Amino acid sequence: MSKSQDTVPALRRAVRILDMVKASIRPPLAADVARQLDLPRSTVHGLLAVMVELGLLEKNASQGYRLGTRLLDWAGDVTEKRDLVTEFYHVLENRADLDAFTVTLTMLEGAEVVYVACRNSATVLGASFRVGMRLPAIFTATGNAMLAGMDDTSFREWLALNPVSTWSEPLTPNGICSVTTLVREIAEIRDRGYAVDDEQVHEGLWCFAASVRDHSGQAVAGIGISLPQTELSRFTVAQLGNIAAGLAQAVSIRLGYRGERQDFS
Repeated sequence: MSKSQDTVPALRRAVRILDMVKASIRPPLAADVARQLDLPRSTVHGLLAVMVELGLLEKNASQGYRLGTRLLDWAGDVTEKRDLVTEFYHVLENRADLDAFTVTLTMLEGAEVVYVACRNSATVLGASFRVGMRLPAIFTATGNAMLAGMDDTSFREWLALNPVSTWSEPLTPNGICSVTTLVREIAEIRDRGYAVDDEQVHEGLWCFAASVRDHSGQAVAGIGISLPQTELSRFTVAQLGNIAAGLAQAVSIRLGYRGERQDFS
């Protein structure tokens, strides 16, 4: 790429610096960075100062530079999501009994759930799910399952950060629209072990979900199975809830969760 086409040279230099620091046997000094990358010392000092300020680099006692903890946070988040998705699909392998359902995996981000994995069924749902899609958590079975998976303190903190005044308008007449209703729903989910979306996201569509826990016992995701309302008569509510709970437990175990196990057969 020519210089005239490169509109973000500072970013490219920062990435080169990170690559060099990572590859170095010992933390390089600012002079080492300037010499090895053939950059002006003033440019290098400015970049290094900002990268330290942002947590991308750290300076040791010898004035050398090493990778910062912010990069570790990013890497950990990417690894967590990748491992979660990998284990989700691993659990679904050879599960022909689930072909009638659309199976989704979501994570909670603020007041929304974001869909990070999906296996669609051949059945026409009347609504589509795709990776990257976001929906208000309180209307989704997976979102409510994750809220129910929090301890009381964490749930109260979530409510404080997401007051009812900021909630989205219900997507259907069945949508939760008050804290009282949500609190009652969370209590019911905790009692029975799974959440139910009774046409709150889309009329004619039901979803049953449970929370996925990591090795520490924290609820990190929700797994849901969706089917049209016209197919409900083939199952009982408990059967569908137990299928979702069983899937969530299987993924949790693969993530290292060793808490109480239940028989969902």
